[in-house]
Amino acid sequence: MNFRSTVTRFFTVVIFLISIPQVGSANEKDAVAQYIFTLIYNQQFTDAEKALNLQSTQMEPFWHHVLNLDLNWWKYSLSRSNEDVRNLKKVLGDFHKTNENRQEEQIDELIRLSYQMRYEIKRYNLIGAYFLRSDVRDKIEVLKTYDLSFLGNRYQLFDLYLALFDSFDGAINPFSSGSKSAKFSKSVLTLEKYSLSDDLIVSTMAHYFLGRIYMKVEKQPEKGMGHFKILAKRFPENPLFKQLSQGLNPKF
Repeated sequence: MNFRSTVTRFFTVVIFLISIPQVGSANEKDAVAQYIFTLIYNQQFTDAEKALNLQSTQMEPFWHHVLNLDLNWWKYSLSRSNEDVRNLKKVLGDFHKTNENRQEEQIDELIRLSYQMRYEIKRYNLIGAYFLRSDVRDKIEVLKTYDLSFLGNRYQLFDLYLALFDSFDGAINPFSSGSKSAKFSKSVLTLEKYSLSDDLIVSTMAHYFLGRIYMKVEKQPEKGMGHFKILAKRFPENPLFKQLSQGLNPKF
């Protein structure tokens, strides 16, 4: 990256941040979360980290925790460096200790466990992922007893994580029939629904996982490429999405 583009990016971040005198309303908080999410998915990790640090006391804690976890997940996934592995493990270890509200703590823990499962699967520790599966099931049963109306616009993200668990479950459960199971099919339909959401974060995650499912599990590469083409257009500075949209199979 040349000096001019670096300076341009820096001032873009600064101008955005100072344009929000106080992050108070829900819309302003959502705008900040979506802006940082866009930085992460354009692989502008340094800028995303700076923005997260600057907004740490003003953002809704839920989104700050989720975005910080997602940022460290992508840094690890793309680099596999020892430093990024350590940082991801630290964030995973700290994630569920940050919320004193019992209901929200359970939801935070479910999200943490979903990333932990992805981490174990990525490093081919299927036994570890299988044991985590039991913890996730326990959390889901507890959450079913709660009135989750307090989640508001976060419910879509919560429901998306439940669908992701069902799809992961088909991949790591030795007694599951994989993509042929009813649970798996239902999870795919849920992800398809959320890919049409007006929520940038929810729809992006749905497109990403649908792309991976169709390419890796369902063996329907054209359908998978369709989802990655949407992401490549949405996040033009992300070379991974561009490669996946072209049917390539990069290691990450």
